[in-house]
Formats: sequence, structure tokens, C-alpha cells
Amino acid sequence: MKKTLITLSIAGLCALPLATQAGTYKETSVSNGGTISGTINFKGKDLPPKTYTISKDNDVCGTGERKIDFVRVKDGHLLDTIVYLEKVKEGKPFPADVGDVGDVGDVGDVGDVGDAIIDQKGCEFKPFLQAMKNKDVLDAVNDDPILHNIHTYELIRGDAKGPKKTVMNISQPKPGSVKTTIKLKKGPAMKIASVSSAS
Repeated sequence: MKKTLITLSIAGLCALPLATQAGTYKETSVSNGGTISGTINFKGKDLPPKTYTISKDNDVCGTGERKIDFVRVKDGHLLDTIVYLEKVKEGKPFPADVGDVGDVGDVGDVGDVGDAIIDQKGCEFKPFLQAMKNKDVLDAVNDDPILHNIHTYELIRGDAKGPKKTVMNISQPKPGSVKTTIKLKKGPAMKIASVSSAS
């Protein structure tokens, strides 16, 4: 069976792509397994961050402009990148830190958290990029005192410019947490966007 190494580096405005492997993966013991290590080099012109005017909910979201660097490069290396093997049906268990919520800042008292967590504060998602397993629970936390509508898209080809399909489109309480099991059927990644409402 041919196994392809894929590099994923995608993002969108107020977006968090989650690298997942669609389909069922069986965790088994592996002897004489291999590892992948290295760096992702960047060639070409590193474009400046995109600038967006903050025009809604200024008391919460801020004023002026917000710069978002969708493709971050440092010393010739591409940052915010996830590398994974495609079409692997079974193998060793996922690393313990995949699905580990880690430190995303002060998310308030949200009770039990999911396998992956994103925090929206000042109308901006943190962290910008993370990995999770398909069928894990995503915990979307709203630290803003306004209602947000959270909309997630399965990226069928794994890139933001290709075809996409809505995974969920729900209201996010103010403040509060929405927990959802993520089930991707075709794509290896998901993009998350939010719309705010000062109601």
C-alpha cells in the first residue's frame, strides 16, 4: 500500500484548522516502527500579514485594524504546519499530546473540557492551529460577553481554497462553552470561523 506524506498548513480569518484523519484508525502495537523528523522549508516570497478593519462590536473586539499572518515564516522555515501520513488504516497509538488541550490561556470556569479546545477572546480564536483525532470532542469556549455564531467547515482536499462542507453551524453562548464531537468523512482538516452579534 502506498503511503503519502502530506504537509498541512492552512488557515482563515478567525479560523483554526484541525488536522484529523477522516475514517477509522485502529490503534495496535507496532514493532520496528519508524519516525519522521525534520523541518519544512519555505521557498518563494513571504507575503506580509493581511490587514482587516475591525468594524463590529468594538467594545469587545477592539478598534482599528487586526493583522493576521496566515503563512508564518521564520529563518526560511514554514511555521504552523502539521505533517501526517495519508491512508494509514492502523498503527501505533496517537501521541499523548494529540488532543491534549494544553495552555490556551484563561478560559474561565468551563467545567470538563473536550479533547481539543479553542478559546475565543476579543473576537479571536486561540490557538491558531492544533491537531486532534477524528471523532474527538471539540470544546469551543466563548470568553466574550457577546453571542458568537460558530461555523466549521470540513476541508475536503485539506486546503482552504478547495471544496468544503459544513460540519456545524451553531450559536455560541455568551460567555459559555459548546462541545461537539467532530466527525469528518472525507477531508483531513477543518476550518473554524465565527460571526459575532451584540444582542
